[in-house]
Amino acid sequence: MMIELQETAKTYESGGGRIKAVDNVSLKVDDGEFVAVVGHSGSGKTTLVSIMGGLTRPTSGRVLVAGTDIWTLDNEHLARLRSEQIGFCFQFSSLIPTLDSVDNVRLPASFASGERGSPARALELLETVGVKDKARAFPAELSGGQQRRVAIARALVNEPRIILADEPTGDLDEVTESEIMDLFQRLNKQGVTIVMVTHSQNLATKAGRILTMNAGALEAGAAV
Repeated sequence: MMIELQETAKTYESGGGRIKAVDNVSLKVDDGEFVAVVGHSGSGKTTLVSIMGGLTRPTSGRVLVAGTDIWTLDNEHLARLRSEQIGFCFQFSSLIPTLDSVDNVRLPASFASGERGSPARALELLETVGVKDKARAFPAELSGGQQRRVAIARALVNEPRIILADEPTGDLDEVTESEIMDLFQRLNKQGVTIVMVTHSQNLATKAGRILTMNAGALEAGAAV
């Protein structure tokens, strides 16, 4: 089992009341699966994936990644697990504006040993995502779709077994959106486990399984 959530919840205090962003969710994602998480804005999709990735601590429950209960780890070991096991792709690419594409891709591996952080590996990944010709371009010189591709290459630099993607095509045109989804499908066929948040039912059909969230909970039958 690659990812497992056991009765996981996240509650926020707001205006004197409590909001359950994630409401006792239990689910399993197998190694090599491509899962889409859909639901209306505010349904808890982003919080759920953030908990999976060790970015948001749940209020209760357990989160296992490749058999490790991640929220029992100290900060150093949790950071290492995120770096080595998980690649993150978000709606906004968050590239460093003063770094070119090669150095943006290399950044997560800058403290890693071996060849993961080498310029050659960064160029290889940029070729994989179709923007090798933009290797020395800075983010301001790239289109939105090109920035997203660089961000995906950056997510892959540490050879993660899991990619967590939150609205990765949210502001892209239909052609670029389709190309990014094709790339995710290719990565999945290579064995990468992908969990993708999307508001689009059409994009969700590209995944192998669809989970629907409503008011912080998975709809009946969605957890299996």
